[in-house]
Amino acid sequence: MAIYIYGIINSNEGIDRLVNGLEGSHVYNIPYHDIGAAVSNFHPDTKEFDERINRSHIFVHERVVEKLIERFTVLPARFFTIFYKKEDVLSVMKNLYGDFRRNLDRLHNKVEFGLKVIWPGEKIRKNIIDFHSQRYSLAVPMPDNPSLKNFIRERYVQYKLDREIEELADSFAGVIDDFFRGFAHEKKLEKLKTKNLLLSAYYLVDKESQDDLKKAFERLKKKLHGFMYLLSGPWPPYNFIIQTKKPHSVKNAGKINISSKIFQKRIFSDILD
Repeated sequence: MAIYIYGIINSNEGIDRLVNGLEGSHVYNIPYHDIGAAVSNFHPDTKEFDERINRSHIFVHERVVEKLIERFTVLPARFFTIFYKKEDVLSVMKNLYGDFRRNLDRLHNKVEFGLKVIWPGEKIRKNIIDFHSQRYSLAVPMPDNPSLKNFIRERYVQYKLDREIEELADSFAGVIDDFFRGFAHEKKLEKLKTKNLLLSAYYLVDKESQDDLKKAFERLKKKLHGFMYLLSGPWPPYNFIIQTKKPHSVKNAGKINISSKIFQKRIFSDILD
């Protein structure tokens, strides 16, 4: 029998049955000082171990974590983090207790929302090229060699194009971010991860501010047209956990990482890939 870990919680007390874990097992707490590991028993068959890990397991893991955050502050573990002895779980909790405690205190009563903003990247690139390429090519003194001339022109146009797109993305990202600035404790912004993904943002907010964020999101959609907006959450703070210490390796144990996101988030993958 193995022990499957869903996350670290800010309680050392028992967990009433919230939702069944993997294989329908009861989710319970392994306490250490004033914190605990939310776990369930798991029975891996070594012959079929890898084959049994599928999408349904991910949904069960996610459902348990989402139920936990209704009652606790949760530091979610990576999907399929397992140990084979309770003593190994306690060893890791002892080793990482400082990190766990600091994160639980900092993230208490807070949840994460994810925001994706899609823009027509190819169309924007084409419009900029059509408008500026002739001016850019004339702005540079050209050598007599035709091949070199074409090379310089192409590189210069590409440089100016990339710079202008970046500046435009910065401008839009700033406008979008302003809608959430008033109540987000922390944020992470990533721009232009793909040509069409203008902004990928994560906001950490108080649980009581969830409605404020959703209202701000609705105002954003009405004010800034021409983009596709995707809001997900509330989730546990996957992207705001700070891990300063690596766990000791434990024989016959899976990885335990207080996670940057596990899924973040399945509804985006088909659109953005």
